[in-house]
Amino acid sequence: MKVYDHGFNENEWFVIASILVMNLAIWLAPRMFSKLEAIGYYIFGIYIGLFYDHTISIKPWDFYDVNDSSSYQFIDFLSYIMYGPYGYFFLYFYKKWNVRGLRTIPYILVWSSFSVLMEWIGVKVGLFHYDKGYRMYWSFPIYLFSQTLMVIFYHLIVRNKSTEA
Repeated sequence: MKVYDHGFNENEWFVIASILVMNLAIWLAPRMFSKLEAIGYYIFGIYIGLFYDHTISIKPWDFYDVNDSSSYQFIDFLSYIMYGPYGYFFLYFYKKWNVRGLRTIPYILVWSSFSVLMEWIGVKVGLFHYDKGYRMYWSFPIYLFSQTLMVIFYHLIVRNKSTEA
C-alpha cells in the first residue's frame, strides 16, 4: 500500500468544498428537472466516477490512486459523491441552453476540457496520483465518452416522459 500523505489537507478540503459548494448551487438553482430526474442525473454522475475509478485505478491496470493512500478510505467514498453535482449541472445547462444537434459536439468538448481542468486541480491538490505512466490527456476521451452517455441517458428519459404523457 502506497501512502502519499498523512494529514487532512488540500485533497480532503477539495472534496468537501466541492460537495458543499456544488450541492448548494443545485439547491439555489432554478428547478429544471423533476425530483426523480434530478436524483437520476446526480446518481449517474456518481456512477461514472465510481465506474472509472474502480476499473482503471485498480488491478490489473492500477493507473492511479485516489487521495492519501492506495487503499480505500472514507474520503474516497466522498470523492465519488463529488461527481454527482457535476453530472447534474452538465445536464442542467444542456437543457437550459437547449443544446441540440451538432451544438452537442462543442458542448461535450467544452465540458470534457473543463473535466480535464478539474482533474488537473485534483492532481495539484493530491486527490489523484498517477501511476504506471498514466497521462492526464488519456482522460479526455473517457470524459467525451461519459458525457456522450449522459446526453443519451437524458434523451432516453425525455423520450420516456413524452410517451407517458
